[in-house]
Amino acid sequence: MLSLAWVRVEASLPLGWRLMALVRQPDSDDWQATAAGPLDGQTVHGRGTQPEQALRRLANDLRRLRRSVTG
Repeated sequence: MLSLAWVRVEASLPLGWRLMALVRQPDSDDWQATAAGPLDGQTVHGRGTQPEQALRRLANDLRRLRRSVTG
C-alpha cells in the first residue's frame, strides 16, 4: 500500500515538482509528506496518522494545485 500511495503522489506532481520526504514527526505520532516546487520555498505538505494517509493527502493537494495552474 505504501508503494502505491507513493506512485500516486509521483503521478500527481505538477511539472517541475518533486517528492522530497516522508517523515514521522518527532513531536507527535503524525507522518508528513512533502513535495517541493521549482521556485525557492514552494512546498506542499500532507499529514496523517499513517504514512499512506499523509501521501494520499499530499496527492490530493497536488492535484488541486496542478488543476489551478493549468486551468
